[in-house]
Amino acid sequence: MAGIVSILDSDVGGVACAEASNECLADLHLDRIIAAVIAGHDDGNLTRIFSTPLREVAAVRYRQQVFRDLEADETRLAIEDFADGMRAVRNRLHTAANVWHPLQQQGWLIAAIESYCEAVLLLADQLFCVRPRSSALRKIAQHVTRYAEGETFGCLVAETQSLRERLGDIRYLVHIDGLRVRVESYSERADYSSAVAETFARFTADFGKDYRVNLPEFKDMNHVEEQILVCVSELYPDVFAMLSDFCRGHAEFVEPNIARFEHEIQFYLSYLAFMGRFGETGLTFSYPEVTDEPGNATAEDVFDLALALKTLKEDRSPVPNSFALSGRERIFVVTGPNQGGKTTLARTIGQCAYLASLGCPVPAGSSRLTLPDQIFTHFERQEEVSTLHGKLDDELVRIHDILSRATGSSIIIMNESFSSTTADDALLIGGEVLERIIALNCIAVYVTFIDELSTLDPACVSMVGEVAEHDPTHRTFRFSRRPADGRAYAAALAEKYGLTHELLKRRVAQ
Repeated sequence: MAGIVSILDSDVGGVACAEASNECLADLHLDRIIAAVIAGHDDGNLTRIFSTPLREVAAVRYRQQVFRDLEADETRLAIEDFADGMRAVRNRLHTAANVWHPLQQQGWLIAAIESYCEAVLLLADQLFCVRPRSSALRKIAQHVTRYAEGETFGCLVAETQSLRERLGDIRYLVHIDGLRVRVESYSERADYSSAVAETFARFTADFGKDYRVNLPEFKDMNHVEEQILVCVSELYPDVFAMLSDFCRGHAEFVEPNIARFEHEIQFYLSYLAFMGRFGETGLTFSYPEVTDEPGNATAEDVFDLALALKTLKEDRSPVPNSFALSGRERIFVVTGPNQGGKTTLARTIGQCAYLASLGCPVPAGSSRLTLPDQIFTHFERQEEVSTLHGKLDDELVRIHDILSRATGSSIIIMNESFSSTTADDALLIGGEVLERIIALNCIAVYVTFIDELSTLDPACVSMVGEVAEHDPTHRTFRFSRRPADGRAYAAALAEKYGLTHELLKRRVAQ
């Protein structure tokens, strides 16, 4: 057989990518997105896949090609048929592993092998018909065809069919006399089935109340059924010896690449199903243009996917935004009124970069993004007594750790950092941090109430949250690229000291 075939990684056995930190996933609400994506897909391996971003542009494009293939209904439905077939295999294997009697275990195993053979043959036929374009699915199609036409699989199919026929030919009689049950070989007897059915046909009409009771079905046999089966096996020892040998010889019957494909395809099917939930909202997904060139962070009509998921049942959608860096620009400095969507915009940028690094379509009309080696987040944390550090100390320790590990290919997302200190200290510390980030030449998002940071360096791009033209208390949740107007910190101070317009009106009215 051929070597390992993967539809997730074109270079199987290459350098493993490090999993994203739980802190990053939680800060960007990616943990919620991943949980929603994999819900209903019971493959425990999916969480690890969605938590492990890629580091090579070629690997990202490799996955994007598979997604594009699966956008075609014919191809996706063929794969889903295979996945359904393999799910039946797994269910039957699970049953075989959990029933008690050895003969019943063997029965469920042969049923699982039958489902497996059907699923493989169907996949080979359907992939031959749809002729996928992606190199990943072409490799799988070629492998499945060779495997299905090979001697090993052919023998498995033939042996399974032969054994099933032998088992199907078994006939036996069961005599029940009070508490006594006798099993014997079948001999010709009159068939009373038609007579019984005819006799009771007049009672099949729908008269009055239905007194039938649905009895629970148990996977395990009861003790009477077990003894009957044992007696039957003693009546036909050759057939059951063949069954025992077959099960012993095919305990591990799933070919490794077929098993790998079954697990890996769930990554694509689960994400496409997740995207389908937004089909009626008007929100669009697209394939990002991913590059290893530094400083690319451009997207049109991008939205927070976690927020979109939350509002899905409320018949409303998040407000899309756009952002762009060019030339020497590397840092988005985001300012604006409180509760105006600053944190949401920061998360949105991080989500786009992260999902792009998985090879997934991103929640945007279009985008061009530098593939990050890591995404670091520095969000405000609740002060913990157990750390024996103050809040500012903890923030400084965390940002020092980030800056010591970040590279020019990293993305750093900071949200309301150093807000626990005075404005002067926040400006001083924030300026020092931004200077370090500028020296790294990496992409960053800095959400702050200190407007002066937006003009620190030409590398900084000011993104300001907008309010309604005639009602400054109404947030539009849209952001525009323009100089900060100085209102963000003033609004923060007014809210902190109870001097907002609404509060002052109430006091005057009193």
